[in-house]
Amino acid sequence: MKQETINIILLLSPLIIGGIVAAVNTDGMNITTEKAESWVRRNQSIISNKSGWFFNYILNPVLWLIVKFSDWTDSFSHRGLKNGTRVASTLYLIAAWCFLLYVAFMVVLVVIITIAILYIIFKVIASSGGDSKSAYQAGKSIFQSPKPKNDKVDHVGLRGQKIYSGANWFNEEMSGRVDEEGNIYSGTNWLNEDKIGRIDKDGNIYKGTNFINEEKVGRIDSDGNIHKGTNWFNEEKTGRIDSDGNIHKGTNWLNEEKTGRTGN
Repeated sequence: MKQETINIILLLSPLIIGGIVAAVNTDGMNITTEKAESWVRRNQSIISNKSGWFFNYILNPVLWLIVKFSDWTDSFSHRGLKNGTRVASTLYLIAAWCFLLYVAFMVVLVVIITIAILYIIFKVIASSGGDSKSAYQAGKSIFQSPKPKNDKVDHVGLRGQKIYSGANWFNEEMSGRVDEEGNIYSGTNWLNEDKIGRIDKDGNIYKGTNFINEEKVGRIDSDGNIHKGTNWFNEEKTGRIDSDGNIHKGTNWLNEEKTGRTGN
């Protein structure tokens, strides 16, 4: 299922649930939703009298909005429609409030990080006595990576290394190797290994045993990102190789998982 379809389903689900409540309109369902509304009203009244930022700025605002919207629906003569509208609106209000809290958290986080960076820069400049060249050198020593970065990742880690599959050293096993010329072999040793493809000097990945039957299936860019596809029109990111040679599967850091590594 495509991500766009999932997003549409999630967006419409509160409306669908509220519509089901309105259409069914049974005494049992109406009593349940009305009990839930009474519970919200009771807790909103209790929380509004509490002190503390969590109650005043996190819980009470969304409960207050739900109560006010429920007051507006009191004029609905159809009991099922009234409760269905309350259910749908409550779900939408909770989702919207969670989104606003997330945005606010990200804004605060960005502000904190920005202030921290500015503070470090100020300390660097102050420690250099105002000399711009000294400030540059001091700043460079703080922010530069401890490991020198190559202009281009040398394709599947480094050439001449073995490829291991597995999430950690407990379950990893050798699955192939890449020789100094970029040829890719599958197998655990030279007795059972087979050539399955190669990686050229530009990072393009080819599948096949020789130049007659090989075809391009993807590429590795200069940052170690692994792309699947025959050209930049249809390619998509499927994983990456980090600076330590660890091989990760996934489109971004949120969904990626380690599947292997390269090494001797």
